[in-house]
Amino acid sequence: MSGENYRSPTKSHEPGWNDPPPKLASKRPVTTSDGSDNAPSREEMFDQIQTVFNEYVQRVDETRRATVQKRFNLMYQQWTDKKLPEVLEKLIYMLATALLDQDVNRANAVHRTIVCDHGSVCTMWAPVLRHPIMELQQRSDQTGHDENSIVQPIQSNED
Repeated sequence: MSGENYRSPTKSHEPGWNDPPPKLASKRPVTTSDGSDNAPSREEMFDQIQTVFNEYVQRVDETRRATVQKRFNLMYQQWTDKKLPEVLEKLIYMLATALLDQDVNRANAVHRTIVCDHGSVCTMWAPVLRHPIMELQQRSDQTGHDENSIVQPIQSNED
């Protein structure tokens, strides 16, 4: 058997299927900040999310209100007990601002990130975060406000 097939520090070889992947230059970790250093304080973020979600709770049917409020209270309790990672707190804040800005696409993206990346922490209350997004989506569908539509048909006013 020839020694040519074995790796040797003195012999170079063409990369093959069994070689380890090349080491890539390390990337900066993805952050939730939007590049601004003037992020609100933790208390300001908490006040904002409470305002947004409590307004939603007031619009919920009376029969479901207690259950929805209980789920939000679980999230509030984890926040005040500092049991949520800082990244998750920023994501919840980003969700609240997306709902305030009435940006359904951004709210969906942030919710998906919350559920996928922090599912073990937010199992009990993450589903309730979807409710205000769905309500916003229904409102925007009713008003015909869809930024992603390619072309809206032109209505002719022929009498």
